[in-house]
Amino acid sequence: MALEALDNLAKALQTPGKLVTIGGMAAEMIRGKIHKGDGFAALSPATAAYRGAGRPLQDTGALRDSITFKVVDERTVSVGTNKPYATIQNNGGVIRAKKNWLWIPAVGTRQLQRRYGYSPTDVLKGLKAEGYSIFRKGRTMCYREKRKKRNESGRLQNVDHVLYYLKKSVEIPARPFFFLSDNDMDLLMREVGSALEQL
Repeated sequence: MALEALDNLAKALQTPGKLVTIGGMAAEMIRGKIHKGDGFAALSPATAAYRGAGRPLQDTGALRDSITFKVVDERTVSVGTNKPYATIQNNGGVIRAKKNWLWIPAVGTRQLQRRYGYSPTDVLKGLKAEGYSIFRKGRTMCYREKRKKRNESGRLQNVDHVLYYLKKSVEIPARPFFFLSDNDMDLLMREVGSALEQL
């Protein structure tokens, strides 16, 4: 009886429609973990200042939306992402500069990225083209307003803004999202079990 049930289950899972259903469910469960953010480490103060208040892993939605599935063969469905940074977001770790520095955006840099382009090179070129002074001050890249402004005492002074913090490495906290919980597996098994009723 048990062998017959297992044989029927194997046959049921070999239907492409059922694999599509199960793959879709599993991908949605993982996307849901990103959306809920339960147990995730909070945004660092620097990240919150740069991108504004929000939940971890939900800046643009690109990671969440990249979780998809593919039916590999008549018995296998694969759930995954094409985002190379997904692993370090899930597991945590240290990102080290490949060359000299990592360029960490400062407050206000996001608006400049929207205007000039995402990369630090695009932002620096865009500001230079508009006549701003670009300079390095310690471990920061800065730009200076075109005109001096009066301070509280009425004296004219330069107004400088930090664009990027230069770091050799940054630590990314683990924010595990790419897994199926026991409850998720129970739901998937119930879906698998419903396939038997259709035989």
